[in-house]
Formats: sequence, structure tokens, C-alpha cells
Amino acid sequence: MQEPQRIHRDAGGYPAAAAETDPLLAHPPPPRSPAEIEDEEIEDEEIEAASAACCRICLESETEPGDELISPCMCKGTQQFVHRYCLDHWRSVKEGTAFSHCTTCKAQFHLRVECLEDNLCRKMMFRLFVARDVFLVFLAVQTVIAAIGGMAYLLDKDGQFRNSFSDGWEHILSNHPVPFYYCVGVVVFFVMVGFIGLIVQCSSFNTNDPCLAGCRNCCYGWGILDFPASIEACLALAVIFVIVFAILGVAYGFFAATVAVQRILQRHYHILTKRELTKEYVVEDLRGCYTPPKMDPEQEQRLRTLQLM
Repeated sequence: MQEPQRIHRDAGGYPAAAAETDPLLAHPPPPRSPAEIEDEEIEDEEIEAASAACCRICLESETEPGDELISPCMCKGTQQFVHRYCLDHWRSVKEGTAFSHCTTCKAQFHLRVECLEDNLCRKMMFRLFVARDVFLVFLAVQTVIAAIGGMAYLLDKDGQFRNSFSDGWEHILSNHPVPFYYCVGVVVFFVMVGFIGLIVQCSSFNTNDPCLAGCRNCCYGWGILDFPASIEACLALAVIFVIVFAILGVAYGFFAATVAVQRILQRHYHILTKRELTKEYVVEDLRGCYTPPKMDPEQEQRLRTLQLM
């Protein structure tokens, strides 16, 4: 019986013959320490993150001069990088502490204060945005009025209702369909506004409120719940209702327009002011190494007064 062939191995555990033929096996690399392996893994992760870096808001990886990708907070992974312009826009439109804190990890930004001169462009943009929104509201109201006038025109195809106003001073409008039905749309619009406003006003009262009892007595007194028997009285009552609700509609419409303009002014002033503040308080790029920020107490108090911190 032949003895099994013995394989001689060297000190590294490799076959001696293989070590003689392969120079790499003859001198194997020394074993790596756990610290070296961990450093290599961290480096690979950083290279992979840098190669796949994209903005967490617009999801784009392209950058421009002055609009580079920055890492301003403690977020990691896909949430780590953000374009400076995207971040400043988010800081200007988002309410709360988003101006000075990350809305994801809640870390406070490192803000660098820069002094800026008063810019006339900001005032022009403010007026332009306010005029645009007011025009859009006016256009929406005119669209509703035109739709109501168009419906009135379709319901009065034969012109019988329009011709009924040809005897008095209204004959000027009755001779021209467009202004006549536009005026009908205006009247119906204000009647609807007055009716809806009155319902909202009455529904806001408590059931035990004496004002609600007064509204009920008013409804009974005007005949909403008890209609008169004669047709002439019904028509007269309908005309009175139209006049009353139209007057209420004008009042509610004026009030709503005033509130809307005030909201538009406040909104754009607030946004443009915050947009200018984003240029004054610049977020620094921490490059993934976040440390708690230290801010000047005076600047910090200013941001707290503006409710931005």
C-alpha cells in the first residue's frame, strides 16, 4: 500500500511548491488590523456618497457657481446634500423655525451674518407680486360674474326678461345684451354673497345666543317660513329680498376684499422679507462635520423676535 503524499507547507500555511512558483504566495500580504478595515469601509462609503450626491429638494445633482451642493446639518445619506438656492427658497416660504433649523433632523444651521444694503428691487418685486395677486382675485370674481350672466342669457334666449325693462331708464341696458346680462350677473353675485355671508354669520352664533333668536324672528317676520298668499306680495317680497341681500353682498364683498388684500400684503411682505434675510444670514457648508453652532446673542435675539428661530 502506498503512503499518502505529504504536502509540505511553509510558515504562512501555503504549499511550499506553490510558494516557490508564485511570488505573491511566497510573500503574502500582512494581515490588516480592524481599524484599517473600518477606515477603508468609511472611505468607500464617502466615495459612493459623493458620486451619488443630489439635492434632497429638487433631486438634481447638477450645480452652478453660487448654487453648489452643501451639507448644512446632521442629515446623512440621500438627505445630506441640498442646493443652496433650494435651501434658501425653502427657508423663505416655510413657516416656523425652518429659517434657522433643518426640518428633518432639527439641527440648527451655522449662519454667517452678512450686511446688505437696502435694495430697491425688493420693493418693486413686492408691488409686482401684490398687483398680480389682486388682479388674479379680480379676474376670478369677473369669471364668476360672467358665468352667471351667461347662464342668465341661456335661460332668457327669447329675450323676454330683457325686453321687460325696455320702458324705463333701463332701456339703455336692455338694448345691449352684453352689459344687461353682465349687470344681472353682478346683482346675482352680490345676492349670493350676501345670502352666504348671512348664513355663515347666523351659523356662527350659539344655539342659546339671543342674536340667533333675533335671526329666527327676522326670518319669520320677513315671511321666509310663512309665505303670503298673493302673487303680488310674493313678487314684492322677492324684490325686497334681492335688494337686501344685494346690499349685504356688497358689504360682505367689501369686507372680504379688504381681508384678502391685507392677507396678500402680509404674505408677500413676509416672504420677501425672509428671502432678503436668507441673503443676510447665509447657511454655511459643514461638509458632513456638524458641530453645535455659536451665534451672536444680538443676532439670535433678532431672529427670535422675528419668530424665525
